[in-house]
Amino acid sequence: MPSTSIDTFFACTILLAAALMSTAFLTSTMQTTLSSTQDINKESYLKGIADNILTNTGNPTNWGLSNNVPMDFGLAANSSIENYEVDPDKICRLNPQNDYSLSYFDLENSAKLINIGLGITVSQIMSINIQQSGRSTIGNNENLNFTILTSIDSKPVSATLQCYIVANNYLGFLNNATTSDIGLGFINTQIPIGASGNSNLIVFARSSFDSRITSYTIYNIANSSQESTPNNDLLDLSPLNYRLTLSTNSSDLTVQGCFIFSYNYEDQSIINIQNIQNSSQIQLPRLIDNSPFVIIVYGVENGLFFQEWTAYPQIPLNAGSNFSGSEQNVFSYIVTINGILCKLDISLGDVPP
Repeated sequence: MPSTSIDTFFACTILLAAALMSTAFLTSTMQTTLSSTQDINKESYLKGIADNILTNTGNPTNWGLSNNVPMDFGLAANSSIENYEVDPDKICRLNPQNDYSLSYFDLENSAKLINIGLGITVSQIMSINIQQSGRSTIGNNENLNFTILTSIDSKPVSATLQCYIVANNYLGFLNNATTSDIGLGFINTQIPIGASGNSNLIVFARSSFDSRITSYTIYNIANSSQESTPNNDLLDLSPLNYRLTLSTNSSDLTVQGCFIFSYNYEDQSIINIQNIQNSSQIQLPRLIDNSPFVIIVYGVENGLFFQEWTAYPQIPLNAGSNFSGSEQNVFSYIVTINGILCKLDISLGDVPP
């Protein structure tokens, strides 16, 4: 082969290789771009679903007030005047501990989601941690000492505290407590000897920089443990529309009364309810306060005193899919529920092909 032909052959070979490399690079770039565009489109699509759940009331608009399944799912308050204002009763109906809660099937159907997992988590913005630091006997009373830590996103914050103690129908109020700039505070209280078997310390904390950031927690003195969710052994307590529904399987239980607490207020409802297996209701006062409510119901079962609690709205809660082994896309919001700021996460699964 003449040298000119050889040179031409090699030149063509080099050009062909370059063209193939360029095509491969362009194909790879296009695939990356398409994949990136698909990811952006998917995220935008899912966020649109999450935004719609949060900003729409659903149908009917007041579906949170009854035990009916909504035709369309939405969490916004019916008379919302703020962005991301959520209805407290719709939140209660997401809590599995509420007798009127939506099943996952009802949640998926009313949200009109087909093969897309849905999960909703609602939590308090400020965390309260309680540690019992001392206990002694003084006369006919037990003296109890507690250390309180307040934080937001694991960072200490200062807060004012309002604390109540309920023990065997004994009510104590602790005031003028605060936590410092490093989130540290101390409280002391006394309860009658023998009352600690059924006793709870209720702590409300309000942020020093925004009164809407108000949280609560319960410390079970009998068990020396903090309770983030109720452990209702004898009574199912279901608040909805400022009414508390009580139901039980016990045949020998009498409810003697209940306490309702918020950051600024305490109210005691004197009642006497027997034979509540088929459920009974207590009307709750409409306390005007930027605060969750804590409700403690007390009475006698088989001759023994008991007290159990719930919160209104029923937060924290975790509803819907747990996304075990599947894709989870989380969209986080700061919402207002009854005048308090909370964190609400909407989780959605992968978009079906």
